[in-house]
Amino acid sequence: MSEQAEQAPRVAITGWSGCGKTYLSQQYPAVFHADDLIDLGWSEASARLAELFDDPAYRTWEGVSIPRAARKWLRQHKTGRPFDQLIVLTRRQRKPTLAQTAQGRGHDRVLREILPELHRRGVVVVMAAKR
Repeated sequence: MSEQAEQAPRVAITGWSGCGKTYLSQQYPAVFHADDLIDLGWSEASARLAELFDDPAYRTWEGVSIPRAARKWLRQHKTGRPFDQLIVLTRRQRKPTLAQTAQGRGHDRVLREILPELHRRGVVVVMAAKR
């Protein structure tokens, strides 16, 4: 990893399926795509992703499972923050399927649960409607 990438803030990008997370992540260094863990199942994938927040090989993580992974990380670490900035994309590019709607509602529920703690720990949260 370059010195510039090592100094970049650690950024997590999340939002519902189809909102542009992967597209936006292309602008950031050392990205891990949470979909790469999809074969592990929801619980194991978010646990593994939580571990990767501490991996210096990555500076950026993107995926709908970011809130679940952050919740696990916060429960395991009484201090510190899983990332420096959280970007929540709020505009969907297409109408979600029923499964994506259920997934998105779960995403939003967990996000609402962890936002106060992320703020308390100094994570900068950006709610962004990607155009």
